[in-house]
Amino acid sequence: MSQKLTTRDLIGMLIDLEQDLEYYENNAQDLDAQVSIADVEQKIIAVKKQIANKTDGIDYFMVEMGRQSSLIDAEIASLTTEVARLRNKKKSIKKTEDYFNKELIPMIIETAGNDGVFKTDTAKYKLYETWGPIEVIDEEAIPNAYKRAKIEVDKKGARKAVIEAAENGMGIAGFSIKKVKRVRRS
Repeated sequence: MSQKLTTRDLIGMLIDLEQDLEYYENNAQDLDAQVSIADVEQKIIAVKKQIANKTDGIDYFMVEMGRQSSLIDAEIASLTTEVARLRNKKKSIKKTEDYFNKELIPMIIETAGNDGVFKTDTAKYKLYETWGPIEVIDEEAIPNAYKRAKIEVDKKGARKAVIEAAENGMGIAGFSIKKVKRVRRS
């Protein structure tokens, strides 16, 4: 029963075979070395073919992952549209509820209620007065104790300077950038 080799195993085997080939070529005066060179070359060709077959399988897998990713993106877009529709519906319900609580029911209590109280078969409504939301009329006049600022790091803006500093063997305090390997598929 033959065991399926991983790409890593095949590459390791290829490196070993190339080292064997180099050894036999350096010791070519031996007659047995000549036979071994041809044998190793055949094995190298077979291993390279297996690696190529694995790579074709990886390519198919990558295409399939891309297809799956596109399907997920389409589903996300569809669900995002549905979420937006539901949020708009909820906003509409909230506006109706606010109208009832801030306009309609207070008007009913004032006109049909008894001393700021209106009773129905299911509930009792009482009108009372409280402080509303605070409004800012002059931002400059507000004391600093009531102001807050949010500081955000502009990584996109700093990227070019950080790369330039890293290429010069320097650095910019607070940033770190490393080279990464990427694959371009064409």
